[in-house]
Amino acid sequence: MRHWLIILPLILCACKPEPKISTYEVKSETAPIAAKGKEDSSVTNNAMKGNPTMQAEVASFAEPQWGPIPKTWITSPANPMRKGSWSITQADGSKVEIAVTVFPGDVGGDTANVNRWRGQIGLEKVSDEKIKSTQSSLTVGNLTGRVYHLLSADGKSSTSAVILPKNNATWFFKLTGDTAMVNAEKESFLKMVTETQLP
Repeated sequence: MRHWLIILPLILCACKPEPKISTYEVKSETAPIAAKGKEDSSVTNNAMKGNPTMQAEVASFAEPQWGPIPKTWITSPANPMRKGSWSITQADGSKVEIAVTVFPGDVGGDTANVNRWRGQIGLEKVSDEKIKSTQSSLTVGNLTGRVYHLLSADGKSSTSAVILPKNNATWFFKLTGDTAMVNAEKESFLKMVTETQLP
């Protein structure tokens, strides 16, 4: 009997199933790939900010003598890619932004720039002929600028822009934001442009 008391626990241990070992595959976590879509102006602007060559080109131009700036235009924080920057924000969140930039050369020409602005408000690219058919002119001192007014498909967003070549460089004046506010500021915007003296 004593033999069985010694042997029985050994038999029970031998009959116990072996522990199951499970394996797991852990994949490294990677950042999601951004979906392709319309151009985001903030992304483009951030890319420009990180380009020291482009910043140096902008800095090489002297400051303009601005035309009349309405008191409602609030000067935006300094931006190395801009010569001038203002904004207006209403209590309901509506907003417009005024930006002035300058670069050597024609910066790709009107078609490339207007189509880029079209993309920023959700519009498709159009042909060079179509863009030329929508442009008007604006006199700034002894210079002639080309003016474009763009309206989004849903009518909520608008852009008014002036492209002004001078001395192998191109100045861009741009008013963009909620359509009602763009329309309200358009006259002041164009007056500021026409009375600005470029260096």
